[in-house]
Amino acid sequence: MLKESISPLLENEGNIYVDCTLGGGGHTAYLLAEKNKAKIFAFDRDPIMIQRAQTRFQEYIQQDRLVLIHANYSDLRSELKKQEIHAVDGILLDAGVSSFQLDIPERGFSFMKNGPLDMRMNPEEPESAYDIVNYWAQSELERIFFQYGEEKFSRKIAGRIIEARAITPIADTATLSAIIEKAIPRAKRDNIHPSTRVFQALRIAVNRELEGLEKLLQEIPDMLNPGGVFSAISFHSLEDRLVKERLKHLSANCICPPEIITCERCNKPFGTLVQQKPLLPTAEEKEKNPRSRSAKLRIFTKNKRR
Repeated sequence: MLKESISPLLENEGNIYVDCTLGGGGHTAYLLAEKNKAKIFAFDRDPIMIQRAQTRFQEYIQQDRLVLIHANYSDLRSELKKQEIHAVDGILLDAGVSSFQLDIPERGFSFMKNGPLDMRMNPEEPESAYDIVNYWAQSELERIFFQYGEEKFSRKIAGRIIEARAITPIADTATLSAIIEKAIPRAKRDNIHPSTRVFQALRIAVNRELEGLEKLLQEIPDMLNPGGVFSAISFHSLEDRLVKERLKHLSANCICPPEIITCERCNKPFGTLVQQKPLLPTAEEKEKNPRSRSAKLRIFTKNKRR
């Protein structure tokens, strides 16, 4: 949903933007090309993504239209403060893992190609999926598989992992995937690969993705200039739920409990939702890019006056 997510930023009167998740640079490239006065602060936790962007966007960097920031978007406020930026005109978020990371076996994000059990978006972080799988308690594995992966066989899978690692450490994605497959009865499987939910849960836990998203969402009102736009694409139901509830809160006319008649916030919401329901990818986009099938786009605009 490239155009759908960027269009609200293009319509904005301002020119200072943040791309929270640079990745391969598709959104940043489109925004730079379509708005010739735009200046973008692009974040990514992955140093490889930053290095690739330095080459791809060298011209824009030299023109001071693009600033690359190797950091987690949860540190948005502090990192922008270093740049003497206290508020921006638009913030774009494309949550989750990038296709580039998924497609490199050495990063260990995918069960489709064997690789080391890693999953760190920033390889400099101390804890990998290997550490979680081999050292976390069974109860914690059950929790993250159920909570982050919504895996109904979380207890059985965690038990099989404990049994396997007692014999030898689980070191690669193929070994873990095989353990998961054996734990799920064939008759109970659905249309997705048996390892999908567990790998998703491990990735979220390794990178503390939900914690980072919650922190970013709390800072949205202060980090947007009046009239500023927040455009968020999420792929996981837990991510989308966090975005949905936070934007619902920020756009509500009243947040008072029933016993309170009125307050300073009443009828003075921080902003408005562009659409009450999320935008979904078209059938054409899903056919071209199957990974987009679960994407949901929500757009929020900060009010100019409160």
